[in-house]
Amino acid sequence: MSSGVDASALDDYYGQFTSEREKEVLGVPLRLVAAWAGNDVDAVVNVFTKDGTLILPGGVYKVGRDEIRAFLSAAFAGPFEGSRITGKPVDLRFVNKYVALIRTHGGILAPGETEISAERAVRSTWTLVKEDDGIWYLAGYQNSPRGSDATLRW
Repeated sequence: MSSGVDASALDDYYGQFTSEREKEVLGVPLRLVAAWAGNDVDAVVNVFTKDGTLILPGGVYKVGRDEIRAFLSAAFAGPFEGSRITGKPVDLRFVNKYVALIRTHGGILAPGETEISAERAVRSTWTLVKEDDGIWYLAGYQNSPRGSDATLRW
């Protein structure tokens, strides 16, 4: 989803999370989805804090924008070229006014796909922080396969 998404699609995405504060925080996954759709490594990386972490199945553990950039550059040039990601929030909690936790269900869409295949379905945890510039960033992201048929590995 991106800023070009119609209002009904955004309403479906936000679901039960309707306050302006919730929508502001849920804008972080939307920024990541839009950046990934363009296979724009820098835009994806800039969703993260400078010391953000990325943890994925298959032993992927990247810390900081440089490591995340190198990993995603290879992924977008290889197995995830032309892919998109999608997801929907299923839980959102504010730890305080500067930290929020989101849990989403989603996955990776291969080129031409409109539905997540069972083997690429994931459950994700997003740790978000509001920095001094007033913008929410992704401090930590981790996903794991969701469902008995999920086999996603990096």
